[in-house]
Amino acid sequence: MRPGTDCALALAMLNFIIQEELYDKDFVEKWVYGFDKLVEHVKKFTPEWAEEITWIEKQKIKETARKFAENKPACVEWGVAIEHTPNSIQTLRAVMLLPAITGNIDIPGGLKFGRRIWSNIPTLENTLPDETKRKRLGYDRFKLLSSEHAILPSGHIPSILKAMRTGKPYPIKGLLLFGNNGLVSFANSREVYDSLKKLEFIAAADLFMTPTAELADVVLPAASWLEVDAVMGLPYNAERFLCAQKKIVRIGECKQDEEILIELARKLNLKAGTEALEEVHDRQLTPAGCTWKELKEKNFISHPTEYKKYEKEGFKTPSGKIEVYSSKLRQLGYDPLPTYKEPPESPISTPELAEEYPLILITGGRTPVFFHSELRQIKSLRKVHPDPLVEIHPKTAEERGIKGGDWVFIENVRGKIKQKAKLTEGIHPKVVNCEHAWWFPEKGRPEYGVWESNVNLLTNNKPPYDPAMGTYQLRALLCEVYPAR
Repeated sequence: MRPGTDCALALAMLNFIIQEELYDKDFVEKWVYGFDKLVEHVKKFTPEWAEEITWIEKQKIKETARKFAENKPACVEWGVAIEHTPNSIQTLRAVMLLPAITGNIDIPGGLKFGRRIWSNIPTLENTLPDETKRKRLGYDRFKLLSSEHAILPSGHIPSILKAMRTGKPYPIKGLLLFGNNGLVSFANSREVYDSLKKLEFIAAADLFMTPTAELADVVLPAASWLEVDAVMGLPYNAERFLCAQKKIVRIGECKQDEEILIELARKLNLKAGTEALEEVHDRQLTPAGCTWKELKEKNFISHPTEYKKYEKEGFKTPSGKIEVYSSKLRQLGYDPLPTYKEPPESPISTPELAEEYPLILITGGRTPVFFHSELRQIKSLRKVHPDPLVEIHPKTAEERGIKGGDWVFIENVRGKIKQKAKLTEGIHPKVVNCEHAWWFPEKGRPEYGVWESNVNLLTNNKPPYDPAMGTYQLRALLCEVYPAR
């Protein structure tokens, strides 16, 4: 499908499932709020409408929708790609309405809800004065990211970078980084670099020197996952969790992140966050009736799996049901029903730009030997995967005089980078897929070749932003590819 059009596909599938009455009528009647509004809303989002937008034939959309609805149980899984657009919240909502109206909720083989039997590491959000919380950049605009309505309130990255550079709405003078190689992993790397250079002080805790850590005034040695004490249970609601504890002797002065934060809190004489890490773990395990010492002896705790918990408890929404028409979003001033929005940079939104850059760029391509920007300095792994690769369809490559293994430039309106061509028929002829977060430790400090193959030189962190979450267009951007001669 055309990258960036997932919401249109989901809406068209909802349209077909509803029109053909393939939804779970009993579940919808008892446990879905606002279904009548959804029925009216999706009438215009037909498979015929979606065919032109998504590049998927209308008949395939209908077949896919029918298969999903009739083959129960069914589940939808997704990665970050559909969250990397300015319409991320509504795209996710549209996709998740598919299991909702087909009754594939909290059943074996369906979308399973866990049960919270442990707690996350405390963020100490509750210790901040309300006046301080309201200063969080993005608080007044992106309510599902930065305000009290967020699950884990966070600052809006483009707004933070802007404050670093301009001092508005207030100056940011220092930064504490934990395993954050933002110079290659954040969008718009040149702007990230300019922002970091404006700071008076940076401290970084990391496992190895990175281009970002090179900009720091102090680099603290971080403990690896083999050297930490931690309670591991994912996702946020889990019926089982395990104990990660120090497996190897620590080298030098390395500390795990939580220990660094505890020592800082003590140095600053803060009222919270100064207790020993073991006490924190004990509080995490209180819901499970277990202590950290006991977990270390057991290693693993699992509670019996329960299904259809909503029949006893309802859903955690104002109506107690799954809200396909979200009263909470409406209350916050956002669209209560999902709607498709064309990416701001696309063949449809920016046709003149598409004439100069006719290919669609997706970023974030993974490799089995690296984790994001980590491990490029390990020789055995680089021997397996020595160079950054861009996937190109053979037809597209032939038209441009590109052969497999050639170094090519990937260029768009924001700049150009260089990667090696990997020819594959597993990609659309109008799409190219770049690996992300590339830097070259062997090229030496301080920059390690960060400006050569880093795809975030081509990504964009400018508005429009998702009105609720503040996300921006990291994928489905326009580009051109040609030999690097």
